[in-house]
Amino acid sequence: MKTKNTNQQEPDFPQTIGNPARNALQVAGFSKFNQLTDVTQAELSKLHGMGPKALRILRETLEAKGLSFASISRVDLFMEKLAHPLKAEVEVLRDIIKRANGDILEEIKWNAPSYRYFGNYLVTFNLRDTKRIHLVFHNPMIPKIKSELLRGDYVDRRMTYFSDMKDIKAKKAEFQKVLKELVKLNA
Repeated sequence: MKTKNTNQQEPDFPQTIGNPARNALQVAGFSKFNQLTDVTQAELSKLHGMGPKALRILRETLEAKGLSFASISRVDLFMEKLAHPLKAEVEVLRDIIKRANGDILEEIKWNAPSYRYFGNYLVTFNLRDTKRIHLVFHNPMIPKIKSELLRGDYVDRRMTYFSDMKDIKAKKAEFQKVLKELVKLNA
C-alpha cells in the first residue's frame, strides 16, 4: 500500500497509467483524481503523453468509483447558462483561442472561460463588462509581446478588448498572432 508523504502532496492517479500520462496530468494542473470529472475524455486526449491506454485506465477507474468524465465540458455548461449581450462574440473568441494551439485547455476561472497551456495560464475572459469583451492575458511572458491589441503596462498582464463581431473580424489576425507567440514563449 502506498503511503503519502505529509510534506509533499502526491497526485492520486493510478500508477498503471504510466509516467508520460501522469506527467501530462500534473503539467496540465490536475492533482486530484476527482478533478477528472470536470473534463471530457476528448479534452484529456489532447494532452501530450496521454495515450489511449491511459485514457482507458482512467475511464475504468472512474467507473469503478461510480464516476465518469464530463460528457460536456464545464465551459460549455457555463456558456449554455451565460446571459451576456455579447455571448456570440464570446463563442467566436473561444474558438479562435482554442484553435491557436491544440494543447490549449479551457476551464472556468474567475467565473469565466479561461485558457492554459501546459499548466501556464494564458488568457481569461472578464465578463463583468456588458458593452465589450474584456480579455485578461495573465501570463508572465505577455510583456515580451509587442502588439497594438495589448493594453496596459502591468508587470505580468495585458488587456485586450473587442466591441462586437466587426471588431473581432478586424483584429482576428493580430489576436491569433499574439496567442501563437504567447504559446511559443511558454513552450
